[in-house]
Amino acid sequence: MAKSYSKYIAKLGLSGKGTIVVTGGNSGIGFAFAKEAATLGYHIILAVRNLSRGESAKSKILEASPLAKVEVYELDVSKHDSVRHFVDKVISDCLDIDVFYCNAGIYRTPFAISEEGLEEQVNTNYFGNYLLYKWLKPYLLSLGHQVRFVLTSSIVARFAKWDDAYFFGKLPYKKAKAYSASKLAINMFFKFLIEDCKGSFILPLLVHPGICYTPLIYKAFADRKLVLLANRLLRLFFHSPEKAALGSLYLLQEKIEFPCFVGPRGPFHLSGYPKTYHLYQGNLKGYSSFVAESEEIYKERFSLDK
Repeated sequence: MAKSYSKYIAKLGLSGKGTIVVTGGNSGIGFAFAKEAATLGYHIILAVRNLSRGESAKSKILEASPLAKVEVYELDVSKHDSVRHFVDKVISDCLDIDVFYCNAGIYRTPFAISEEGLEEQVNTNYFGNYLLYKWLKPYLLSLGHQVRFVLTSSIVARFAKWDDAYFFGKLPYKKAKAYSASKLAINMFFKFLIEDCKGSFILPLLVHPGICYTPLIYKAFADRKLVLLANRLLRLFFHSPEKAALGSLYLLQEKIEFPCFVGPRGPFHLSGYPKTYHLYQGNLKGYSSFVAESEEIYKERFSLDK
């Protein structure tokens, strides 16, 4: 972690005790978070789609912190079989999880339909996390201690409007709109989790990392040279993955005892050190019917018991 953030992190007073699962922990914000959390003493599980890249990320973390405890698990949140196998491995390994950080996602990808018939951005950014929660919930509750279940939002979710057609890509497809819809889905899911986890050991949390330049940005515009050039220039104004990871580190504090939403404190929540906010509720009113539709899709397409 950059030296400029070391004093801030020290002020958080993090214990360094416990096991943290980070999906998509081999690059970008997930890697920056995992690297710092490992340095602090946490046991890190990098849940990654590509095992080779995961091992490379593990090596980099160990170079910085030779005594760190880091493991690599395979997980592709876009494929329900992979999610199922990951959950089975977590349970068979008796992994004692303290924090489950849903960080993996895709950004502004071309139109595609998943193996289960869902639009790929909504499938990856939302439905994979929905399945992780649904299949892990009984196990997490059985651990007998608090488990922080962290979801990743985006500022663009505030300006989106949900339509169930987004599940299947039936609307006129726009990369940006599909991405915004996938993050609105996360916000609605978070609101559902607040109710579903009430009185249990699972503590749902939501983090917005701000405007950060990561490999996802590069991939999203790699075929548009002028836009990519503009984005490279915008890196002067975007913050780093290391700074973006501060929000997730903030959520590790013992004083965080109730569901909350954390984002940058700067103008328009684009950048800055993290703080808690009231989640914008204007487009979340349909969250109950949204989750009901998710359950219907699960029963139809994802249930292994059908």
